[in-house]
Amino acid sequence: MDFVTAFKYKQWANAELLLCAQSQIQQLPEDEARFFIRILHHTSVVDSLFISRITGSAERYTADNTIETPTLAELQHTMNLHDQWLVDYTLRLSAEELVRHIDFKFVDGDGGRLSVSEILLHLLTHGSNHRGMASRVLSSHGLERPKDTYTRYLHLTEPERRTHL
Repeated sequence: MDFVTAFKYKQWANAELLLCAQSQIQQLPEDEARFFIRILHHTSVVDSLFISRITGSAERYTADNTIETPTLAELQHTMNLHDQWLVDYTLRLSAEELVRHIDFKFVDGDGGRLSVSEILLHLLTHGSNHRGMASRVLSSHGLERPKDTYTRYLHLTEPERRTHL
């Protein structure tokens, strides 16, 4: 698996979704706007937790979300930081690091053990799932959602892949 491309895609897809939200979130009912931000904030918190586990640093959070709801700008800043860290990390990732196992405690207190590659795959699938949930909030209110498919990303970043039949 090409984790560099996958995390560059995650970074791009997050940015596309947040860009759509910037111009439209005020059109959502308050509870839906809050859900939109909180579901994406949850992914950012989970990214932070697993980044801490990868690096062996102290975890910043004790739950998989926070009581406080960040502003859209705060969320965007945090997601950008995490996405850039993950891209940078995968750029220098070795084969040995991919198979390194990390023992940790989930926020519910249960123990866990995952390889770095399993953690990275989790962050990709987890983020994709919750981006879809946030996008659904936009579309259910007749608002534009991003065209953020992986194939679109590949064709935008590597136009030579686009062929005319």
